[in-house]
Amino acid sequence: MTVSNVLGIIIGVVVIIVGLILLVTWWGMFIVVLKGILPILLILIGVGLLVYFISEIKSRLEIGKEEATTPPETKTEQK
Repeated sequence: MTVSNVLGIIIGVVVIIVGLILLVTWWGMFIVVLKGILPILLILIGVGLLVYFISEIKSRLEIGKEEATTPPETKTEQK
C-alpha cells in the first residue's frame, strides 16, 4: 500500500470520529436544521424525478415514432 492510501484511511477515520462527536453534541440543532431542510429537499427531489421521467417518456415516444416511420429492413441471404 502506498503512503497516500494509508494517509487517506487515517484522515477518513479521524473525520468519522469528529463527525460522530459533533452529531452527539449538536443533535438538537441537527434535528431543527433537518426539519427546515427536509421539505425543500423533498420538493427538489420531486421536481428532479418529474423532469427525469417526463424526458424518458418523451424519448420513448420519439423512438416509437422513428420505428413506425422507418420501413422494416428485409434481410437478403448471401451465399
